Amino acid sequence: SFSPSPTPSLSSPKTFCYFKIMEEEIRNVPRGEPVLSCRGLTKRFGPVVANRDVDLDVYPGRVHALLGENGAGKSTLMSVFAGRYRPDGGTIRVRGREARFASPRDAQDSGIGMVYQRFMLVESMSVAENVRLAAPGLKAAEIASLGERYGLAVDPHRLVADLSMGERQRVEILKLLARKADILIFDEPTAILAPAEVESLFAVLRALRAEGKAIVLITHKLEEVLALADDISILRRGRTVAAGMTQDQVPSPRELARLMVGREVLLSVDKPPLDAAAAEGSTVLAVRGLAGSDESGRASFSGVGFSVRQGEILAVVGVAGNGQDALARCLAGLGGGRAGEIEFCGAVTPASAWRGAPGLAYVPEDRHGAGSVAAMTLAENALLTDRESGPLLHISRGEAVVRDAMETYGLKATGPDDLAGSLSGGNLQKLILARELARGPRLLLAEQPTQGLDLAATEDVWHALLDLRSHAAVLLFTGDLKEALSLADRIAVIFRGRILDVLDASADETIERVGLLMAGVGRAGVRNRDQSQAGGTA
Repeated sequence: SFSPSPTPSLSSPKTFCYFKIMEEEIRNVPRGEPVLSCRGLTKRFGPVVANRDVDLDVYPGRVHALLGENGAGKSTLMSVFAGRYRPDGGTIRVRGREARFASPRDAQDSGIGMVYQRFMLVESMSVAENVRLAAPGLKAAEIASLGERYGLAVDPHRLVADLSMGERQRVEILKLLARKADILIFDEPTAILAPAEVESLFAVLRALRAEGKAIVLITHKLEEVLALADDISILRRGRTVAAGMTQDQVPSPRELARLMVGREVLLSVDKPPLDAAAAEGSTVLAVRGLAGSDESGRASFSGVGFSVRQGEILAVVGVAGNGQDALARCLAGLGGGRAGEIEFCGAVTPASAWRGAPGLAYVPEDRHGAGSVAAMTLAENALLTDRESGPLLHISRGEAVVRDAMETYGLKATGPDDLAGSLSGGNLQKLILARELARGPRLLLAEQPTQGLDLAATEDVWHALLDLRSHAAVLLFTGDLKEALSLADRIAVIFRGRILDVLDASADETIERVGLLMAGVGRAGVRNRDQSQAGGTA
């Protein structure tokens, strides 16, 4: 996410996320001696070399950004530091001494902690109970005090299941701080956060840096690097292509992107204007008076009404935890509908009985748990949602989908017989998207389709969605406002389970209006045309 000019611009909402990360001057902190380093580190998984001869130095009181495309080996390298994997070659040093980690506990005892993309929390337990699993004996008051000290305010007595994604992330950070970690690793920490939560996280990271803690930030987002990082390293295909660059050594955002993916990437698309035919095109999906619950049975959304026409992209945006996950599952046919009706391609079905239909394709947010089966091959995964071929599975079709994903989306795999569990999260997402697009859907329902993808893959996905828009409809659930503004024709804002408004994405005031609505401000405004017609409540 960067400006195509040599210097980054924070002024254009169409080329940058609507929120403004407050850039600060990078402190002129002497590097001193590295607190964590590796030399010649190599990690293999069977025939696949994830890391090859990697050198890296991490310093106290500095933020070290680690960049790279999907499958570059970033998460693997950090998992080696965190004791999750053992290296096959090379050395690791912590505070100047060689270290060998047989388990995550060994790394934790050395002061290393990692916040993974998938949080490791027990949802049925309270915040305090989760923190005590990491640091036994801490009282709730001590946990609250620790949170206040670092700007990680969260009620120790609340159940984790009731927390937003941003609040859950705070609990993970509290676990590390409760264990006295002074080397903190964050794997794509902003991928699931709303803009306001990103700003809060950055404030926390700056506070931790000011205390002298070493921070490693794995990210694909260049604006985050330019706003926060002191040092920058880049991995490509498991090797170090740039190590420990300081901010004044960065030639330009475009050059950073080129180093990441090996080619020029602008992360911009030309969205053809919505023509008159599309504006009055046939309605593919319409929902009226929709109400439903999440997987635990709790009411999550109500009074929802909107429509999506052929030839347009409708984006649904909102802060995590406002019912969009349950709404997406319901529309995908996975249950949860309690009231209202869903019309798809002219056929009307009560929401309580809706289980999807041919012509509806779905890219779930949880690519591991809901979108794939780790123990199956890529070809078998490519056939999981094939409803159009009858009762017999044709492996050759799955193999063709995999090869197309390798060619079109840059899926990194040796072939269709690879296991899905061997793919990085980003590469798995590429496979799932290729699978759903191969079905030739009338409507694609996509939840966070570019979450965790590198710049080049994100650009490819954006082009694919716009290509699909030319002959089908797209319902896009995303927390990335730049993505919504770049792709969508209209933007629906969800707050506390209700669609507050549906806005024209091209209107000048939309970006400000969306931000206010996401915070629940100004929700007493005029009801949009879709909801007036569909019987929804704003």
